[in-house]
Amino acid sequence: MATAQSSQAIGRIFKARSVAVVGASGNPSKFGYMTLDSIIRGGYEGQIYPVNPKGGELFGLKVYRSIKDVPEPPDLVIIIVPARFIPAVMREAAEKGTRGAVILSAGFREAGRPDLEEEISIISKQTALRFVGPNVQGINYLPNKLCAMFFPVITKRGPLSVITQSGSATAALSEWAADEGLGICAAINLGNQTDLCESDYLEFLAADADTKSMALYIEGLKDGPRFLEVIGKTGPRKPIVILKGGKTQAGQQAASSHTGSLAGSHAVFEAACHQYGVLTAVNLEHLYDCAKALATMRKPKGNRVLSIATSGGMGTLAADEAEPQGLTLPPLPDAFIDELRSQEITPFANMENPLDMGVITAEDFQKIVMLAEQYDVADIILMNLGDPVPGMPEITQHLLENTDVSIAVSYLGGGEQEKIGRMKMLEMGIPVFRTPDRAMRGIGAMVKWTAYHRRCQGLKRKPIENRREHFNGGEKFVLEPEAVEYLRPYNIRYPEHGMAGSPEEAADIADRLGYPVVMKVVAKDVYHKSDSGGVAVGIQTRHSVINEFSEMISRVRSKRPDASIEGLMVCKEAPPGLEVIVGAIDDSIFGPTIMFGLGGIFTEVYRDVAFRIAPLSRQDAEEMIREIRGYPLLEGTRGKSGYDIQQLIDLILRISQLVTERPDIRELDLNPVRLFKKGLTVLDVRMFVEERV
Repeated sequence: MATAQSSQAIGRIFKARSVAVVGASGNPSKFGYMTLDSIIRGGYEGQIYPVNPKGGELFGLKVYRSIKDVPEPPDLVIIIVPARFIPAVMREAAEKGTRGAVILSAGFREAGRPDLEEEISIISKQTALRFVGPNVQGINYLPNKLCAMFFPVITKRGPLSVITQSGSATAALSEWAADEGLGICAAINLGNQTDLCESDYLEFLAADADTKSMALYIEGLKDGPRFLEVIGKTGPRKPIVILKGGKTQAGQQAASSHTGSLAGSHAVFEAACHQYGVLTAVNLEHLYDCAKALATMRKPKGNRVLSIATSGGMGTLAADEAEPQGLTLPPLPDAFIDELRSQEITPFANMENPLDMGVITAEDFQKIVMLAEQYDVADIILMNLGDPVPGMPEITQHLLENTDVSIAVSYLGGGEQEKIGRMKMLEMGIPVFRTPDRAMRGIGAMVKWTAYHRRCQGLKRKPIENRREHFNGGEKFVLEPEAVEYLRPYNIRYPEHGMAGSPEEAADIADRLGYPVVMKVVAKDVYHKSDSGGVAVGIQTRHSVINEFSEMISRVRSKRPDASIEGLMVCKEAPPGLEVIVGAIDDSIFGPTIMFGLGGIFTEVYRDVAFRIAPLSRQDAEEMIREIRGYPLLEGTRGKSGYDIQQLIDLILRISQLVTERPDIRELDLNPVRLFKKGLTVLDVRMFVEERV
């Protein structure tokens, strides 16, 4: 359904002013009891209608025998009955005039009943009854005090919204935020996503003024292109952090191209998030820390951090985590140090960044921060508390109101003073972390997102379309001479060459091209020519060409007796240069995906590659080149001049255009591409296409 309709449907569900609980129960062990109890304890202020065929009374509320008996059409029905009864409940609710549902019950495709899931999907489309689930823990939307989940009951309202495919993750993130004093705006358990999906909730929360950042735990996407469209609109203006489960999933089938074998689902997912300004987390704790920072921190101007610590060890832990997070701890200017010494705060201070001040007061922290801003020492101040410091919440609030610098706090080892102080500061909207390294990871997340936010001002991405609808035929390997023709309209350089069916014909082509030449076998069932002895380089004479023709045929047949050899390509040999790989794959989730990396051992062993989802912007291409660990080789090292990076960027963009315009391409390797000081050339093309039905 249309995205605007989905956001409106979520709004109706989350902001419902009357709720019917179908399957309400008086048995405390039943989800029908727990959910009704949660709604009441959550403070819901709308009308509540318990529904159960037995009738009676629950929690002082009249129980209705069916939805038909409810005195008004409820805005929302929460359904907790056995799966086989749910289609009838949905039809009855739709007939009553209800337009939203949350289906908590399990027993659908996850239990071997895809037919039942298809039935409720059809009912939704026929009646316009939109729904969350099925198979969910529920939803909690604090602006409406609607806790429609069987647990936990969270009433602490705050700036963080949580979307997960795990009930346990939903509960953990919500409880951490509530226990610390941060609070949540919304918590959504995704379940089977038969109707509304993660992209719909992201789009709704992006427009929700109470949500300042979003934390997601997901294991798979319902619609990859739709997800990219939503985060492309949302990512630059509202922070999103995602933890993806299944990183080591063994469901990556062997592929015939290097790109296919390297493009594991998680590698492509991480690349897509990076490209669209979404941060990724390594575990649940990291997800929470990043989302907390993004929900509370002031946008920093840069990545310079000053750590002011009451403990040398805590300062060291902060410094150790700075570089991995892309942060710097700049040296302190002499004028700042002299002024700080003149304050006579403590005789025991270590006047380096991180500052180890020893035991100091909250007022001392205020003096140091104000002085640091005066001398423009850093963009972010980390107040690194390793001891109890009374009065820190009030001082920190004062600093936020009277400085422009971004502030974060690490607080541990402070006993009861720490617990009280952390709660107060988070309630004020000040980011507080339990350890210095966690604080630096949170700061790093805010710095990365802010940089992306600034970089993407005015950037418009083309919508990603469904490319696969006309392609359900078999996959075909494209012979290299034909594959080269795919490149020609895009001005992608390939050496002069010819196709030979006999030794004499090969020699004639070599004479015409000029020596030295390269010879390559052309066979539809020989994908990796080198492995089969099907490549020879540095051939200098006509006589050598004639001999090599027969020898190559013999080598290939000895390794691949069943090979159907079409002939041999004879190519003009390119001069020496640096070899890289540029590839593409039609990812099953996101569609056309581009890969870049250095060639040879860097690809085979180190897997030093970068991915982006097509179509690419020039900025995307530049970033993926700089992203690989081998980038210094492209720039030039140890006195050697660099290679033609601008031509490489152009090549990547042309491949992006090619695979975007040619949806039949499933896998493409340009490997190697040889870079020169000026220019480049493709030396080998391996391509698979899918035929139209």
